[in-house]
Amino acid sequence: MKTTKLLILLALALSLMACTFSVNVPEVKTGQTRTFEVSEASPPAEDVSSIKIEMGAGSLNLSGGADKLVEGTITYNIDSWKPGVTRQGNAVTIKQSTSTSVAIPADTYKNSWDLKLGSTPIELTLATGAYEGDLELGGLAITALSVTDGASKSIIRFNEPNAANLEQFSYKTGASDVRLEGLGNARASHIEFNGGVGRYTLDFSGINDNDIAVKMDCGMSDITLVIPENVRSIITINGEMNNTNFTGTWTVKDNVYQSGTTGVLIEIEIDMSVGNLNLIRHE
Repeated sequence: MKTTKLLILLALALSLMACTFSVNVPEVKTGQTRTFEVSEASPPAEDVSSIKIEMGAGSLNLSGGADKLVEGTITYNIDSWKPGVTRQGNAVTIKQSTSTSVAIPADTYKNSWDLKLGSTPIELTLATGAYEGDLELGGLAITALSVTDGASKSIIRFNEPNAANLEQFSYKTGASDVRLEGLGNARASHIEFNGGVGRYTLDFSGINDNDIAVKMDCGMSDITLVIPENVRSIITINGEMNNTNFTGTWTVKDNVYQSGTTGVLIEIEIDMSVGNLNLIRHE
């Protein structure tokens, strides 16, 4: 009975997420489409820079390959959403002022951020509203990564090894569909993930040359953890109302799930009040 109620509640929540994120607030008018150029020079190669991106509703494409610290374009058609760039030394903030009382014209608004980052060490902070994100961070030198969003459909990938140790990695989200892929390439020793109602996938594929401690705190959610064959894993679940599905070989004792006998250790602690947990072990 408990599992049946769980699945009904989860299905209802996720069906609501399948719709476009929207709010009922006063309508605003769109205007002429404008393009804002971003071009910030790189610091000396040994210096660590701070890049903070603050945007409202829209889309964000972020990747490497820039000759400078950060460069790209922001295309928008609501005058009050004009972005700006401030810089103090090696700290750059790209910010768009939006009001919570401003509506999003679902079919006509434009707010597209296409940015590239350079190869020097970076502390990256992303703070957004409802957005769609595609972030390819592989091959960069990210020393700290912090993401906060209200409602999103986003993917963060490390298709190549991070060129620096990722000393701090935190992700805080609300009603979202989030995929973190190639975490074995991120070179993070600690990951903290806080979620509300949503679908969350953490895929630890990659080189995996260091132990990783992961702390997840989620509400009503559907969580998928992908564990590659080159690691060991210990996953501890706190919370009674959850349904766990397995792929691959796992050892289960009480609320602790283990896989693998060789390689570095990925240790994950999950606090989940209600939800589905999908454990996938590649073999």
